[in-house]
Amino acid sequence: MENLGAFVALIALASAAETEYGNLIGDFTGTIHEVSGTVYAVDERTFYIRGFTYDGTAPATVFYTGTTQDPALGGLSIPVPGSPNPLNLREYNLEDVMITIPDGRTIQDFRWLSVWCVAVGVNFGHVNVPSNLSTPSAKSLGNFGFSPRVHDVAADDVIILNSKQFKFINLDYDGRGPAAYFWTGGGRPDAGDIRVPHPPDQPNATLPRYSQETVTVTLQEGLSVEDVDFIGIWCVEARQNFGHISIQSSDVTNIPPYIKPLTTPVPPSNGLDNCQVLLPDRFQIAWTLDRPSNKIQMEFRGILSSNEYLAFGISGSPSSGTLMVGSDVTVVWFDPSTNEPKAEDYHLNQYSQCLPEQGIGACPDTLQGSEENVVLISGDLTNGVAVILIERPINSPDPLDLPIPTTEDVYVSWGIGFINPTGHVAKHDIRPSDDVRINFGQRSSTCPPLQRVDDGGDKEPWHIPPLRPEGNATFTAVIGPSGGQKGYVGITGQVGWGLTWYINDTLIPEIHVKRGYTYTFIIYGGNDVRVSGNYHPFYITDDKDGGYAQKTDAQKALETIYAAPIEGDLCEYKVVDFVSEDEHPSFLSYASSLQLKCPANAVPGILEWTPDENTPDLVYYQCYQHRFFGWKIHVSEDASDGTSAGTTIAGTTTAGTTTAGTTIAGTTTAGTTTAGTTTAGTTTAGTTTAGTTSIGTTSAGTASAGTTSAGTQIFFALLALCLQSFLFQN
Repeated sequence: MENLGAFVALIALASAAETEYGNLIGDFTGTIHEVSGTVYAVDERTFYIRGFTYDGTAPATVFYTGTTQDPALGGLSIPVPGSPNPLNLREYNLEDVMITIPDGRTIQDFRWLSVWCVAVGVNFGHVNVPSNLSTPSAKSLGNFGFSPRVHDVAADDVIILNSKQFKFINLDYDGRGPAAYFWTGGGRPDAGDIRVPHPPDQPNATLPRYSQETVTVTLQEGLSVEDVDFIGIWCVEARQNFGHISIQSSDVTNIPPYIKPLTTPVPPSNGLDNCQVLLPDRFQIAWTLDRPSNKIQMEFRGILSSNEYLAFGISGSPSSGTLMVGSDVTVVWFDPSTNEPKAEDYHLNQYSQCLPEQGIGACPDTLQGSEENVVLISGDLTNGVAVILIERPINSPDPLDLPIPTTEDVYVSWGIGFINPTGHVAKHDIRPSDDVRINFGQRSSTCPPLQRVDDGGDKEPWHIPPLRPEGNATFTAVIGPSGGQKGYVGITGQVGWGLTWYINDTLIPEIHVKRGYTYTFIIYGGNDVRVSGNYHPFYITDDKDGGYAQKTDAQKALETIYAAPIEGDLCEYKVVDFVSEDEHPSFLSYASSLQLKCPANAVPGILEWTPDENTPDLVYYQCYQHRFFGWKIHVSEDASDGTSAGTTIAGTTTAGTTTAGTTIAGTTTAGTTTAGTTTAGTTTAGTTTAGTTSIGTTSAGTASAGTTSAGTQIFFALLALCLQSFLFQN
């Protein structure tokens, strides 16, 4: 290492820079309602308000920025992340607040930042943005890795995010080094330099395999970007440099500061007698029994993001284990449109999305012909930390409400997930990994203080490569888990059920097709209509939500179906490595935790679809029975091979009917179209079953259910098509 002593001295001299908050803009002036604070520019879009104070007594008060001379002439509201009402400031007392301008605009686009009362149109205090302000910005170091690659180490770019963090874009590493770590220091890399722990709380963890992943590494305490000359990957045991990139020639004088995540204590609780931790640092349940009144008060304490719920109640198998199906739970959340607390009585009669018209699935009691027996008492949400107090009977005559034992242990169920756009729970993202028991009659049990750590924003969704076939193509569709915030929710921007389509072994890829070519979908979505959670007919529609069977007649009349629903036997990816989706940096990593479960001799449904001139540029593959299941199909210019337009659907057709008023455009269906349906260019061709197809792993001619590789699946998919062709020709 070059001049180790000088390098250590540099670290000591630079430590004071870590206390900075960005480039100074100024203090709030002309203030009322006790407004005060010092404002900094953290980066191009982010204000950091140091020591902010506001008495919180005025209605509808916001942070406000604009280009006019006076806030009264108009501006843009800036929400506070994690606030119970992001556009109505609470009371602050010398607190630090970080806010980001929405819509991709920058601080330099504006002239001032104000604390503005929308209700009465009064400026409570403002700071002017200097016209010559230079905002800190991230720095690109360029691509990373040697040529030829060492252990496949490479990245498209390395970005200095701030004074302590580097971001690797599309990082590759084969994971085969005996002890490889992120590495930094002075001069050029050697064995005497500094290991950069990743993750930061696991200092001895060696690097895993990376494949086109975005990875952010954070320098340890006492070390900043200005102190080092390079960042790279080093193998300790082999004393080998796998790749590094130099910082020496980069200007790092105006990069954003690194600001430690802020913590917020949980709001005051209601002093209940007992408490049990359900998920450390995330979910607690507290309670007090009032036996004479046959009432129990329960306080849900948890870390919540917008539209997220907490659910807790008696297990569907109270005496033998935690079982979701049959559970009697209370679901609590905050309505994102009003920021009001909500609580609702649920009975989980089936492991599926709620079908409101039938009351089947994870539905409120009121949709199942029963009563609402949960009473909301109070709720508080402060910076993402929720406390919601409810009351319910200990023993209820309602047949859907399970009794709460007060003298012995009972098994309970709990979950954390999101409320979907229909207003009902989506499948939980987090649930117990083992049986959970509670003795509601115990005395004086307590929980540790609950705190929220601000992770700096929403989790980035995984990058899912689109499917762009050349010419006629075949796709295989199976069911799998939605991948949570990094999967379906992050990709589509809406809450799903927790299950989704996997096309060619990939979670909801966008598919690009051309008019005039024929596309074959081999469907393994389930065909047992008696079990809603396992019944997922595949169809193509112009409605981004899908779920035609759930809709009212008026809603159905607004939808055009471009390929009628098809069902086949159920093949489903199951999680076998119960690590949170958030722990997986890429879909490839997440996919390694899944196994495809499929019955031996599974029979698919076959859908052949040829988009034509009547097909819009954007349609969606969806589930006919459930909403929020699929994603986009982009349709572009006509094919040049002269293939005729129209849709052919062969194989097993879906049970159920198509309601009058629906348009099925350009379709040829194998099966019967219900009378009253408007069908553009439809030909009825009779039902055809595309042979018997085994999806299980095959050994010496024996088919077995269970895990299958992508190659095995595609082989049998092609076999199904060959059998179909043979049947049609004979």
